[in-house]
Amino acid sequence: MVNGLFQGHDIGIKVSDLNLWYSTNHALKQISIDVPKNQVTSLIGPSGCGKSTFIRCLNRMNDLIRSCRVEGDVVVDGTNIYDPDIDVVELRKKVGMVFQKPNP
Repeated sequence: MVNGLFQGHDIGIKVSDLNLWYSTNHALKQISIDVPKNQVTSLIGPSGCGKSTFIRCLNRMNDLIRSCRVEGDVVVDGTNIYDPDIDVVELRKKVGMVFQKPNP
């Protein structure tokens, strides 16, 4: 990140060196981003570029996919969400998702 880019804003989510594989397919490679707290942030890109896969890393929804493996750090409000002691139900209450096509 550029020094001072978020000057005056606290970092709510810090992602460092995030990698994700679906079996042998390396889908996300070395993603690092700081997301400011209490700011609107959007991810824009073409279909299939990894936006949803990345967002699912922020609340560990990818844990539900057996062939999925994640490496790197995702820190939400100062806590690494991939720490083995994290309660994922509580995490998902804090970091929610709105799906494009909701299930009934």
